[in-house]
Amino acid sequence: MANQSAVKSIFDHDEFKPYRGRYTARRERALRRRRYYEGTIYDDGQFKIAHKLYAQTKSLFSLLARAVDLDVALIPGMAAPWELKEGTPPAIVKAQGLLYEWSSWDTEGEEWLEDGATTGEAALKIVPDGDARLVRLQRLRPEIALLFDGHWDAETGQRIPLGLIVDPQAEDADGTGYEYAEAITPAGIRTYRDGAPWGYSGNPDRYPNPLGFVPIVWAKNDSECRPTFAKAQPQLNSVNELASYLADIIGRHAEPQWAASGVEEGEMVKSGDNVWFLPAGASVEAILATVDIEGTLAFIREVKEETKANLPELAFDDLRAKDQIATETLEVQLVELDAKIWKMRRRYDAALTEAHRMAATAAAITGIGELSPLLQMHQFDFARPVRPVSRFDQIRLEEAELALEAQRSIFGGERLTATAGVMSEIVRA
Repeated sequence: MANQSAVKSIFDHDEFKPYRGRYTARRERALRRRRYYEGTIYDDGQFKIAHKLYAQTKSLFSLLARAVDLDVALIPGMAAPWELKEGTPPAIVKAQGLLYEWSSWDTEGEEWLEDGATTGEAALKIVPDGDARLVRLQRLRPEIALLFDGHWDAETGQRIPLGLIVDPQAEDADGTGYEYAEAITPAGIRTYRDGAPWGYSGNPDRYPNPLGFVPIVWAKNDSECRPTFAKAQPQLNSVNELASYLADIIGRHAEPQWAASGVEEGEMVKSGDNVWFLPAGASVEAILATVDIEGTLAFIREVKEETKANLPELAFDDLRAKDQIATETLEVQLVELDAKIWKMRRRYDAALTEAHRMAATAAAITGIGELSPLLQMHQFDFARPVRPVSRFDQIRLEEAELALEAQRSIFGGERLTATAGVMSEIVRA
């Protein structure tokens, strides 16, 4: 048992001590990745020392935020965000819409996806509110959360699921900082303040879990929990280091050190702000490092392009800068982006479907019946377009459907139904 006077954190308790290292490592990794996204990573001197970067490296090229923001826009589907598979019963679609309305999903969902694309992981907490008769999906920042399947419970002598939420930067209304902690098991919920048991919102510090399960859903951006810009990070360090070097060298050229020869101190006579008279035979020259600025700039551009090549989202930037581009060229350049979005989409679709089911279960337990249709099997429309369907493609689709409808009226249409579906998918793709 920990000495209560020495307890400052939930991790000072013997039960939770084994998780301190894992929590700290996850938090530091997530916050580092957020600094990459924000463009503030090179403000950290220790980071530059650890990565052997030039001490004056600055974030002169910040390409990552645009990639993350585009992922957030494209993963749900821009034409019909989070659209369920065609043929889904209307009751399920209605329950989904109600859950999203209760959750303010337009903003909560964007922050959830931004967490995943930026840190490599994203979490949702299911929050029932019996008084308001609703259930919400609440975005849970991954740097303050942990989820375990095999926590040892001393009271039962069994391995049980455990969810930990630890925010070391929580604040009271008056700005007083403290560590908020919450430990959730299927049987109960315990809350802490700076490591000491503490009740919040009128609840005691320990109370039964009315749901009987840990209401947290975890999503991984990929199998290794990497951010969307993982492949570009090494090149980004290089291009910013080189560009910072060059910027400093150019700055020194603007205000160089000077060496005078053939003249004693006091023999130089100044006239005006920038004219000096020297004795005959004296000379003055600037002390400057010889640098191939043009060649260095060309190399920086090459590294920058390599960095952008590892971010297919930035293909949009290149295409936007062109006045004319063939449709075939457009499609080829965006295939890599489509493939990346579909790969990530599978993981977020699966996690959100699980959140639907968990929210419906929580609603049923707390006497809220409106979400019960979400307990039925349902899926998102995986084939929903990644990018908005152009007006040209919409016209192509409408013309194809009209032509097929005309043929159905002539030939009965039984054999043409499948063809219509195939043509629709071709245009949408």
